[in-house]
Amino acid sequence: MSILQSQKLRISPNTFRNLALFALIGLSVIIVTGGAVRLTGSGLGCPDWPTCQGQQYVAQLSFHPMVEFVNRVITILMTIAVMVAVAAAFLRKPFRKDLAWLSFGMIIGLIAQIILGGITVLEKLAPPFVMAHFLLSLAIVFDALVLYKRAITSDKPSVPMTSRETIWLGRLMIVSLAAVLAIGTAVTGSGPHSGSPISPRLPFPLRAVAQLHADAVLFLVGLTLASLFMLAATKAPDEVQKTGRTLLWVMAGQAGLGYIQYFTKLPVLLVGFHIAGATLVWIIMIWHYLGFFARPIENAPIPFGTDSRSDLANA
Repeated sequence: MSILQSQKLRISPNTFRNLALFALIGLSVIIVTGGAVRLTGSGLGCPDWPTCQGQQYVAQLSFHPMVEFVNRVITILMTIAVMVAVAAAFLRKPFRKDLAWLSFGMIIGLIAQIILGGITVLEKLAPPFVMAHFLLSLAIVFDALVLYKRAITSDKPSVPMTSRETIWLGRLMIVSLAAVLAIGTAVTGSGPHSGSPISPRLPFPLRAVAQLHADAVLFLVGLTLASLFMLAATKAPDEVQKTGRTLLWVMAGQAGLGYIQYFTKLPVLLVGFHIAGATLVWIIMIWHYLGFFARPIENAPIPFGTDSRSDLANA
């Protein structure tokens, strides 16, 4: 009976990938809802942690406390979803150590995020803690993307689909984007949207740090253009080039939105869209880089006489 039950608990690679996708979407939603908490000035709507206020775990029926409370509830639900993904990694047939470690990475990241969120509240939303909270969220999304990418592949070594120079340029693009996002959090920390009227701002001139952010964005766009030319010159797979073009267009839209929000005195709605756009750019960038490598699909042997490079590109 126990053997039959264990067989019923087996999870296919496709089912596991769906669970990983759900966790990825949830982790991305947390970033956006967290931004909404700050932009609506609800960061201290629940001034205590882990309770909302005093001994109350549920917020009172007023705007700011409920906004913060809903964000906490979403975080808890996504933590449960990630725990399901961790359990699924051990039930996946065949079992993969790398997928189990990536799943653990998500839940450890979320636990760290919850603790950091509590410290951020106790520190009255001091900008350095808010900045770290956002950047940690992006690191967890990175982990979730790698997990989703590998969920249905075999554990065989990956095969590079582009030139070595393009791969190194892709890594430089990721580092540059991370710098852009970090500077962007400094712009927010120096601006008016603290999430709390009692939160002190960073001691940087807003205009200067915004200019540095814009310069970093222009540098990143230049790297992306260079990467696209190299991908075309080396005849990289069409899907990789298509993702690169999508990345460029999304970055262009995000940059345009950044300029508009700056010259319109940072309206809350546009800043919210900018946070969502930053998350989207990060996701597409990581997915674009992951496309530089390929692994065969689980239990899908390459037919004799076919080009392995081409088959792996489609995997």
